[in-house]
Amino acid sequence: MQIFKGVLFSVFVLLISLSSLKAQRPGGGGPPGGGPEEMVSREKQALYEQITDLSDDQTALLDGIYDEFATTLKEAFEESRGSNDREARREQMQALRQEKDELIADVLNEEQYAIYEKLAIRRNRRDRESEENQPE
Repeated sequence: MQIFKGVLFSVFVLLISLSSLKAQRPGGGGPPGGGPEEMVSREKQALYEQITDLSDDQTALLDGIYDEFATTLKEAFEESRGSNDREARREQMQALRQEKDELIADVLNEEQYAIYEKLAIRRNRRDRESEENQPE
């Protein structure tokens, strides 16, 4: 009976531990939108949901562009960690996005790129609103 109580208690503690882990944000309590990888993953997923006529070659190229963008973005976030120069961070982010946009423009046809631009406009609007709500 004592062993059963011990096992039951252990299972109970394990369940409580797991539920508290599940309640945390991705990345262990990082930024509300997640880290760079999560942001890039959401953007790529939205693109793939909106543009359904991508060829296998286009998908492979886009995957490479987004993987490289995620890596570069993560490095930029780590380099600027602790910096209070929001304007420099914003300019760096704009330059990285512009480079990504140019690469994507080379992969997509005109109709597909128009869809991508609409998604980018929505994303930029959300980013500006989020930035305006950040404390100084």
